[in-house]
Amino acid sequence: MKHSFQEHLQRLLGNKLLLKINDNRSTMLSVKWEPDCTKVSLHRIFLDAPGNVMEVLACYLSQKKDSVPKEVRNYIEESLKTLDYSHKVDRSELYTTGDCFDLEELYDQVNHEYFSGSLNLLITWFGKKRVSKSQRSRLTLGLFHDQLKLIKVNRFLDTQTIPEFLVSFVIYHEMLHHVCPSYVDAKGTHRIHTKEFKAKEEKFRYFDAVQQWMGENQNALFD
Repeated sequence: MKHSFQEHLQRLLGNKLLLKINDNRSTMLSVKWEPDCTKVSLHRIFLDAPGNVMEVLACYLSQKKDSVPKEVRNYIEESLKTLDYSHKVDRSELYTTGDCFDLEELYDQVNHEYFSGSLNLLITWFGKKRVSKSQRSRLTLGLFHDQLKLIKVNRFLDTQTIPEFLVSFVIYHEMLHHVCPSYVDAKGTHRIHTKEFKAKEEKFRYFDAVQQWMGENQNALFD
């Protein structure tokens, strides 16, 4: 398949092409223009790219432009949603039991109540439990690595001063990133927290309590 793909791209490009197909999570597209050839590394998602994307890609490679065309960027963005690298996660490095909260237990509760137990995601703590005041303004409470199907919750929350419903909400919020994935709109803007996302977020049982608690304690948390 790679050979025929390379021939097709080279015909569109019109120049000598040295092509590498990769399967990593960081490099979707890289190019180096040499005097006698064009060296290109493409993620395997391009093996299934439609003709119009291939033509735009070939045009980009031949014109030696710095900016990747919107059509190619949109194709990458949409294709990323289909990738699953969860099998590459080392389960032995995932830690769910904290001093105050068990992430796996809370995840199961949220999964059962809001998603009928249908989601199959990984979860772990990350970061340090003690954070200096200067670092708190940059705190991220939760992360979702879509391709790894992995939720990370900041260990800073694993304390008796944090209500359980807040930790559950952070987990629920990150699960919504899987249910309501981001997209690039017609204007090329990356939409992360969509209208659907925000509507579902408000369905969390303790949503109002979360907002109230955060409003009352935000300064103490992040200052």
